[in-house]
Amino acid sequence: MIAPRTFAVHVTYTCPLTCAHCCFSSSPRVKDRLDPDVVIHTLERLRDGGTDLVAFTGGEPFLLGATLVGFIRTAHEQGLQTRVVTSGYFGRTIPGARRRLEEVVEAGLDELSLSWDDFHEPFVSFDTVRNVAGAAKDLGLLVAINVVETPGSKWTAQRVQEELGVQVDHMFSSPLQMNGRAESELADACPLEGRGLGPCPYVLTGPSLSATGKLMACCGVIPNTDRLVIDPDFTPENLEGDLAQAGDSVLFTWLYLRGPYAILEWMRDHYGVEIPAPELVGGNCEACKHLFESDAIERVLDEALLSARVEVLGAYRLLESIGAADPDTIKSGKLPGTAPRVGDDPRLAAGLPQ
Repeated sequence: MIAPRTFAVHVTYTCPLTCAHCCFSSSPRVKDRLDPDVVIHTLERLRDGGTDLVAFTGGEPFLLGATLVGFIRTAHEQGLQTRVVTSGYFGRTIPGARRRLEEVVEAGLDELSLSWDDFHEPFVSFDTVRNVAGAAKDLGLLVAINVVETPGSKWTAQRVQEELGVQVDHMFSSPLQMNGRAESELADACPLEGRGLGPCPYVLTGPSLSATGKLMACCGVIPNTDRLVIDPDFTPENLEGDLAQAGDSVLFTWLYLRGPYAILEWMRDHYGVEIPAPELVGGNCEACKHLFESDAIERVLDEALLSARVEVLGAYRLLESIGAADPDTIKSGKLPGTAPRVGDDPRLAAGLPQ
């Protein structure tokens, strides 16, 4: 059974920014927020399920103030590694950045994942990012920065690293994906070549709890897709049972082993469904969007899952029996039952949505 390694908690979809590429369309007007008691009780159950790391993301987690500090402290007390994904909007001065970070470090934060790029710059200056990254490193945090790029990007991951003046632990470049606000505001943006299509080793190994209270099978970048929802009315008491049931899902196993674009191809070959060419799909999350928003596919998807059940679950059990069903091996695409992966989306590995 595919088991979680990390778990993302989307504590809120409220954000002081309105970045054009936001997959959750977060803004100051969006008020979705998890009940703090639900978060605390979920954290108390995560360790028993074998999860190693919990990532607090959004929206903007630092808007929660002392509540976020309490979440981190609870996770730390459960023996979990902790990460916060943020724009770093609070770091306009070095003392201000340090003051906010000292609170979460004292509570047990291990990693800070900064999202910043051309789309963030109208709201958060590069100096602010420098302040936050520098303060975080001084306080002993592991620091990652994720930069979403297009061919015309002014700020690339390379430029950010060169001008930062701080040696961070990880610098990632991610392609723009047309989900959320990007679909309407960036429709004419040119995509990068070599975007990732292939197995999705984050399905079930990195489930998430959305700010609307849904337990999702993956990062939740397309949060309104019912097919990726494990439990639409999640309660912490159901966590273990929900994940166990999801581990037997043909759809989730298929996505894990082959990826959404391979399923699109299967649908084309078996049902004659029209699908976009791979060069027009900006990565696995966009492929999932095509897969789950197609009325033609939805009409036959349950039948397809039944038809593919023996092959998909058999392939997973084979890999599991030889110790090769782990996410890193699946990601390589070198074993039977998996599809070669072209490129990657390090945004997910860095700590989930921008």
